Amino acid sequence: MSNINNQTQDLYSIEAVQDLSHETAAAISGGAALELYDDSNFRRLLVQTNQGTRNVGDRVNDRITSIVVNEGVWRFYTDSQFRGVSADLGRGRYANIGLGIIPNDSITSFRRIR
Repeated sequence: MSNINNQTQDLYSIEAVQDLSHETAAAISGGAALELYDDSNFRRLLVQTNQGTRNVGDRVNDRITSIVVNEGVWRFYTDSQFRGVSADLGRGRYANIGLGIIPNDSITSFRRIR
């Protein structure tokens, strides 16, 4: 608790001081294992994460064009629930995934496999 100008306030009720999840904290500090971008050459960041997902959601679905893998090997799928055409990407920078096995703007789920 803090007492400023005779007002008592719980420190965690201040928006800028609230707890962050481990994933959010890692992404903010630049420790994300995976970065997904809306455009080629790493423009318009969509997501930074350390976890996979069975469905990327409407905001990201079928929009991923470039990827940075900072850690591990990740498998990307064209359909939700880890189904459809898949491609594995290890550590590296992929400026345009449409030039590979998985079509551009088609990723719907992904997970870390190593």
